[in-house]
This record gives sequence, C-alpha cells and structure tokens, in this order.
Amino acid sequence: MFDFPIFEMPTIGLRMLMAINAIIHVFVSHGGAVGGSVVLALAAWWANKRNDMASYETVYRLLMVFFIITTSVGALTGIGMWIHANIISPNAIGGLIRVFFWKWFIEWIVFNFEVVLLLFWFMTWKQKALTPEGRAKSVRFGIFYAVSSWVTMLIITAILGFMLTPNFDGQPWVDPEVYPGNVNYNNALFNPTWFPGLAFRTFSSIAFAAALAIMWTWLITAFSKDEAIRNTREGLIKLFAKIMIVTVPVGAALGYYYLLQIPEAARAMIPTAMMTRAFADKMDLMYMIISGIGGAVVVTTIIAYFSPKRMPYIAATLMVSAFLLFWGYEERTREFIRKPFLIYNYMYANGIRVTDVPHLNKVGILKHAIFVDEEKKVIKEDKSNLIEVGHTIAQIECRACHTENGINGLKFLTKGWSEAAIRNRINNLPGGGTPYMAPFVGTEAEKDALAAYIASLNKRGEIK
Repeated sequence: MFDFPIFEMPTIGLRMLMAINAIIHVFVSHGGAVGGSVVLALAAWWANKRNDMASYETVYRLLMVFFIITTSVGALTGIGMWIHANIISPNAIGGLIRVFFWKWFIEWIVFNFEVVLLLFWFMTWKQKALTPEGRAKSVRFGIFYAVSSWVTMLIITAILGFMLTPNFDGQPWVDPEVYPGNVNYNNALFNPTWFPGLAFRTFSSIAFAAALAIMWTWLITAFSKDEAIRNTREGLIKLFAKIMIVTVPVGAALGYYYLLQIPEAARAMIPTAMMTRAFADKMDLMYMIISGIGGAVVVTTIIAYFSPKRMPYIAATLMVSAFLLFWGYEERTREFIRKPFLIYNYMYANGIRVTDVPHLNKVGILKHAIFVDEEKKVIKEDKSNLIEVGHTIAQIECRACHTENGINGLKFLTKGWSEAAIRNRINNLPGGGTPYMAPFVGTEAEKDALAAYIASLNKRGEIK
C-alpha cells in the first residue's frame, strides 16, 4: 500500500515544488505550444497569402522564440512534472496509468510527432521561404504541428478532468486492482468536465499565445535594424489583436460553462483556493482580482487593435502579465478545489484510497510502510520512540501539503497549542472550517504518536 520510499522537500514543501513546476509548464505548453502553434500557423498563412515577405520573416523570428522556449523550458518542466508526480504521489500516478494506459501511450506518440514537426517546420523554414510553393508547404507543416499539439491537450485534459470528476455513476470502478471486472474505461475518458475543460483551454491558450506574440513582435520590431522588419509591427499586432477579439470572449464563456460542470462542493472552495483561508470570506476582493485581470486583457486588446503601431510596450507587457496571473490562479484553483482528494472521491491528497480507510483504521498505516525502519514504525512499550514514530506518520499522511517548519509548516500552524489540543484536532479532521483537509487514517495509538511529534516541534530548544 505504501510501497515507495518517502521523499520530502524541506522549506518549500512538495505541493509548492509541484506548483512551481506545473504553472511554468502550463505557461509554456498552453501559450508556447498549443496556442502558439495555432497563432504562428495563422500568421504564416496570413503573411504568405499577402505575399508580405517582411512579415513572413518576422513570423519566422517569432517562431524561433517559441521554438527555443518550448524545446527547453517546456521540455524540462514536462519531464519535471513526471518526476515530481512520481516521487510525491506514486499511488495516484499508478492509478491513473492503470485507467489511461493506452490513452497516455497515444499521447506520448503524438507528442513525439509534435516535436518532430516543430523541428522540421523551424529547420526548413528558410529553405522553403524561397518559393511560393515552399512557403505553402511550410504553412501546412505549421498546421500539422498545431493539430498534433492540440491532440496532446485533448488527451491530457481528459485525465485532468477525470481527477476532478471521475464519473463514478455509483460504481467505484476506478482501480482494476480493487474492483476487477468493473472498470469502464470509456466512462473514465468521457467524464463530465473533459470537453468543457478542453474547449475552455483551447480558446484561452490561443488568446494567451496571441498576447505573447504581440509582446515579442513589439520587441523584435523595436530592436531590428531592418526597416522592413520594423514596419511589420502594425500589421502583425493588429492580426494578433483580431485573434484575441475572437478567442477572449469565447474562452470566457466556455470558462463559465466549465465552472458550472464542477461539483458543487468543489466550487464552494474556489474563494479559499484563490485567496487562501484568511481571505476566503472577502468575495469583493475575489471579484476585484477577476475583474482586474479581465479588464487588463480587454483594454490592452483594444489598444492593440485600434493603435497597433503606437501601442506602448508597457501595454503589451501588462497584457501578458494578466494572462500569466490568470493561468497561475486557474491552475492553483483547479488543483485546490479537488481537496481533500487527489482523485475526487477515490484517493486523498496523501495517496490513501478512500476504500482502504476502514482497514487502515483497524490495523494502522505503519504496518504497510515497507520502506520505514522497524524502530520508526513500532511504538515501544516505554514509548521512548513515540516522537520518531509520529514523524514517520507525518511523512506518510501530512507531507503532501505540509512541511515541518517551512511553507504551511506544522510548527507554525500549531504554535501555542497543547498536545491535547493537537490530539483533539487530529481526531476531528477535517472539521467544519477546513473541508480541504483529509481525515486522519490510522489507529488511536498512531494519533497519539502524531500529536506527540507535532507538539514536539514547538518544544525544541526550550530551556527546562
């Protein structure tokens, strides 16, 4: 059950480690790959149709920027996602792979095609730019690249949707190891938030990529020594603004539709997800944040469309910053509202399956911690190792969300608490005020050990 070594990330914690990696990857994959492929293919087609070779060259320079970022930062953070997911919650990854094995395999194959097409498009651009026929072929490569990039999103969005809305239909079929013969893989794939989430991400990604293209077009044209390149700013920025005029409102409408498909209990945690528990009741602040991000995008899009030549760089930067804030908030919120689950109603954030809770409450979690030394998981009769055992329990049940004394640190959260108060809190998890916390799983003795360990964090260094 706990068949993997324990990995801890001091100070920043596991969830922050994953969040940093995941959000950077979303910035690159959505803005650089999925959305970027569509925007660049459209721009190349537009420039070629007008026989505007200066704009065609500027699009190539834009492609170079997107190519470098997606094949470096995108690739590294993509690998990082797998590494971090495997060391943070191998149980969840194992469960998802069992359900989505062939879908993920197909996604991996398509992703390889995507990378090859991007490389081929970029590396052959100059050669094919010499003739109209060559440019037409190059544009087609861009379209193929855009389609393959979108297909990877198609599959990954299905998995993300499944984690939030597994589509149980009253049958806890999700794990073939637990429920052999009762698995409906198509039911898992066609979960309620797959298509709404996919549609929302598709249009939002294209809008984000258009904003990035506006910013980089401004930079490329501003610092170019070629006057013909500098003169392409107005036409290209206006083209990208047109793309945003279409995709921003459509993306917003689809985002609202996606929101309506989310389970009510998950939607109720959106204020906490966006602003933390301390500001969860300040709805006005949440609406101000949303309005500020949306307003910044709308205003800068209007400036880009009606005054592309004189658009200040600060406006282009503000536009991109608004999208970065949007995607950062969206990813944090989407991940948070699943809590206390990692896979909704199936697996808690600490990797413990809901169906295993009754058994573990009887026999304890330490019995199944095979990578832990016996002296750290068996409480001695004199209880001399109680704190050590409690530390092991915290590593198993708490480390996914908490650190010892860093971000969301147990030491600071329980400062001033007695051991009895901590024990009572453990016994009553999640409690009315923290619905995002998983219940404690284990025996009464294990609760005592965890309480002793947490209480000891604020006693270290005391002069007796």
